Amino acid sequence: MLLCKHCNKECKNGNSHRNHERTCPKNENRVYKSGMLGKSPWNKGLTKEDERVRRGAETLSKNTKGKPGRPYTEEQKKAKSIWRKQYHLDNPEEHPNRKLAGNRKKISYPERVALEWLERNNIVFEHQKKIGPYYPDFVVGKNIIEIDGEYWHNEEKDKEKDCFFAKIGYTIYRIKAKEMIEKRLSNIFGL
Repeated sequence: MLLCKHCNKECKNGNSHRNHERTCPKNENRVYKSGMLGKSPWNKGLTKEDERVRRGAETLSKNTKGKPGRPYTEEQKKAKSIWRKQYHLDNPEEHPNRKLAGNRKKISYPERVALEWLERNNIVFEHQKKIGPYYPDFVVGKNIIEIDGEYWHNEEKDKEKDCFFAKIGYTIYRIKAKEMIEKRLSNIFGL
């Protein structure tokens, strides 16, 4: 516990303690510079008696009343976690990871090359079809084609996905973005 040596005010941490002691009104050697000296304040001297300030204060009070302050207690954290998990089970489209994934219609350049090749060769496929918890790049019958960029792909996670797909009867083909995508696709489909 840090107490001001001038007024015995309790401070939260070392920074607030040093700043308080430096600017404490009871400090005889007070060093206090205000960046506002000579400038008009944001409220131009208005108080809560003014209608605009009173309305703003009431709105702020109403919006924050009853909400937990920071930091949350362990019980509040646990309750919030349980609530959020249930919320995302009920509303999967609202999950932050799903939102970050953005619009699944947006595809990378290597995926576009593969997509155009598949369309040009009249191969029936599904793009970003949901299979279990995953969205493989292309599903052609019981074949899955994944185009792996250098930056975004994690080999361990890819192995998990591959095991999951293999267990349910899919054959997985992984094509590195650096490879000749069209040539690999030709080899896979025998064209």
